[in-house]
Amino acid sequence: MEIPNIEYINKLSRNDEAIKQKFIGILKFELPIEIDAYYVSLQLNKWSQTKQCVHKLKNKIAILGLESSYYLAEDYEKSKQDSRKKLQIEFEKTLTLMQHFVNCL
Repeated sequence: MEIPNIEYINKLSRNDEAIKQKFIGILKFELPIEIDAYYVSLQLNKWSQTKQCVHKLKNKIAILGLESSYYLAEDYEKSKQDSRKKLQIEFEKTLTLMQHFVNCL
């Protein structure tokens, strides 16, 4: 499995520590909210809402340098119900990995 990183954040901030910390602060604030929204919509069986959550989370996946996971999320977002479960499991592993990483920043 891929390992999250903050290389993209470093690039965007041009290694300016204050800007870097703002990006990290936003990530720490938004990620758990978006993950919770994903799980709530999934539990309520509202796939269109769940797809919107996956779409938003793709941005966080990209920011954390998880290229393969980004494509997985894209496939999951477009998946049909009969092929969704395996993608869901892998996507949720990515969410756990991201949340743990961000918590440690």
